[in-house]
Amino acid sequence: MTDEEARYATSRRAYCAALGTVSFTSTTGLAGASGSRRSETSADNGGYHDDPPSDAETHDYGRYTTDDFGDQPVPTNDWYSTIPLEGLGAEDAITGSDALIAAHPLVFRTQEAGLEVGHPTDWETNWDADAQVGDAWMNTSTDLTVRHADAESHDEVALDAHGDWSVSALWDEGTATALRTTIAQGSPFVFCEADGGVTLEFAAEAEVFADEGSVVGITLAGNDYGLYAPAANDWSVADETASTAGEYCTIALLPDPDFLGTFEKYAYNHVTDTVFDWAYDREGANATTAFAFETEPFPESTASGTVTALYPHQWKYADDADLAELDATYPSPRGEMRLVAGESFSVSYDYGGTLPFLPDVGDYDDDRLEGLLADVDEDIAGGIDQDTYNFGKDAASRLAKTAAVADQVGFEEKRDAMLESVRMGLEEWFTPSDSATFYYDDSLGVLQGIPSSHGSVAELNDHHFHYGQYVWAAARIARHDPEWAGTDEWGGMVEELIRDYANPDRDDDQYPFNRNFSVYAGHSWAHGSGGFDRGNNQESSSEALQSYAAMIEWGEYTGNTEIRDFGIVLYSTHIRAVREYWFDADEETFPDDWETDFAGIVWGDGVAHSTWWTADSEAVFGINMLPLSGYSMHLGWDEAAAERTFDEIASLKDDEFTYWPDIMWMYRAFSDSEDAIERFESRSDDYSPESAQEPAHTLYWLYALDTMGSPDLSVTADTPLYTVFSNGEKRTYVAYNAANTETTVTFSDGTKLNVPANAMATSTAKSNDDERGPPEHAGPPSENDTRGPPEHAGPPEHAEPSK
Repeated sequence: MTDEEARYATSRRAYCAALGTVSFTSTTGLAGASGSRRSETSADNGGYHDDPPSDAETHDYGRYTTDDFGDQPVPTNDWYSTIPLEGLGAEDAITGSDALIAAHPLVFRTQEAGLEVGHPTDWETNWDADAQVGDAWMNTSTDLTVRHADAESHDEVALDAHGDWSVSALWDEGTATALRTTIAQGSPFVFCEADGGVTLEFAAEAEVFADEGSVVGITLAGNDYGLYAPAANDWSVADETASTAGEYCTIALLPDPDFLGTFEKYAYNHVTDTVFDWAYDREGANATTAFAFETEPFPESTASGTVTALYPHQWKYADDADLAELDATYPSPRGEMRLVAGESFSVSYDYGGTLPFLPDVGDYDDDRLEGLLADVDEDIAGGIDQDTYNFGKDAASRLAKTAAVADQVGFEEKRDAMLESVRMGLEEWFTPSDSATFYYDDSLGVLQGIPSSHGSVAELNDHHFHYGQYVWAAARIARHDPEWAGTDEWGGMVEELIRDYANPDRDDDQYPFNRNFSVYAGHSWAHGSGGFDRGNNQESSSEALQSYAAMIEWGEYTGNTEIRDFGIVLYSTHIRAVREYWFDADEETFPDDWETDFAGIVWGDGVAHSTWWTADSEAVFGINMLPLSGYSMHLGWDEAAAERTFDEIASLKDDEFTYWPDIMWMYRAFSDSEDAIERFESRSDDYSPESAQEPAHTLYWLYALDTMGSPDLSVTADTPLYTVFSNGEKRTYVAYNAANTETTVTFSDGTKLNVPANAMATSTAKSNDDERGPPEHAGPPSENDTRGPPEHAGPPEHAEPSK
């Protein structure tokens, strides 16, 4: 046995059992996690710089936070991050227009004149048939501006406090014209506090439909608003202004004038915090998210709680049968938002599972696959000392996932060579140096990797895309080599990356809670500040999803259930948002007259059928599919939607794929595997693979799905790593057991599968097509997960292939 073979045959589970369950916030061997600061923070066999190395690239932002906010980590990469990073008058660096803060149903801009407020209602679209790019967006002109009553304008704005989807901004801190405004995603309210009162400037003449002194109803550009002041401080309304001397007030977007009284009950409950909670129920294969509002009632309040509008990915799965629905909706760039009232609500998703790799069940030619594996260059393409995105993509998407194929078919020598290259690359990145290294920037509370790419340092872009690749690759090593994954070895740096992009700990003094994932929106944001005239954006929904799947696997292999469960919740939520807002699976989100049914980029004000680097439609679709692996099964949950989407791609490309043909074939396998294989075989010797997609993995994938069919979400299982497939005639049940002893996995249709320790197993049974499709929504999970985390010991083994 070679040294490399010995390394990857090490008893992972025995090591982790001796180490014990690792807490996410543990500082064992990771001094940086405890706040102890040195020039280099150590993770024993790894670490990062506490300051930028000499001549290193740094970010371009300021820090606009109040004295009360103190030195907390700054919440970047969110819908409102222009406030703490760019302050007053943020502008789009590309267009020069004012930056948009898109909360839905309201939108905002922070200007010297005050907080601009509007409600977009009408879609606009464009389409360039030759370039095959276009946009769909809602007009985000604003209706009114809020300022302090004694101020002609404001000089500054700063982040004062934030919840998990709410934010309070302080204007002109420490002056006589200080104004505090609080806004939240989903909320129709703008809460204001100002000693001396507020003035509203209208963009056009207001139509007053009700005037009860302290409660006034107005219509501006077709939008209805309620204005709520203290009972003792009436509004003074003119054609284009309104003002009150009250120290607090609320502006509310009304579904129609009849809601003026209904909203009055809640308008005097100012939201002070918004809290996201989550749970994964292993037995029920269910991920539950809970959204709670903390409010401060003022004397005029006559009800508890608040009013909020739910996005489609929320109201389609909402649990609360007794939630007070208000029988009203708002239009939004995400489709219809439905109004509810109360102190909290919860949403549950069936967890459809994920797999570390597909099982070896395909009817391929063994010699051919072995030849393709032998041809794989196991060195890091471009070298280790390259930017974070390209290193991570090559290490994780090309080498690590191809190594899994070699592992499944018993080509251990090739597996070990690829994994050794991944290991060496990660270790170099995880060791402080002048390049190919990480440093902590305490000006904002962010871990930076250099060399950077796509603005990952200067603009704090894409950390989940980049670092998720590292975590996913590290999980491949952890599955085989437990000692390497220990927090007193290299695992501490892996979890440092997770803390940067998806930290579940609100009390962490180094990193913000859950940086990239916007819990109310249901998906991630990519840009650091979101300082665009269309709001923040995200392009690659699939790379974002990989970062959360990486957490699931890392947590499962190392026994860190906090990381695993948080990953499962983010993964399950993100999939629903992707189906609604990128793929428009139900055909209810995008405007009917837009020429396409697919978004390459989701913006705050709408969507774009384009990418940041090319207009090729293959890339528009493909960047939301790659890097295809075992976590990508959501792409096949709905065969009809997959068929429709593929047909659109084929139509746009005249059925000739030239940019990423292998990605297109792999996606095609979800709706028609025979056609996918035929396309692949007709060009197998005459195409350019996507840079991180080895032909060996493409062949393995196509023939595996041809045997199993597409994923079947109607059947779930009581284990984190599983998927069920159906080809119309039979179901294939697949599960990976990360425990050191054999386990029995129970599926929701009653099927039981015995899975050896550290192995993948499959079984088949006759399928009933009538049962296919998304399961009925099933309530919140049970209070306790009775199975608990698996024990950890034993080397990876391989179930007998079923091909």
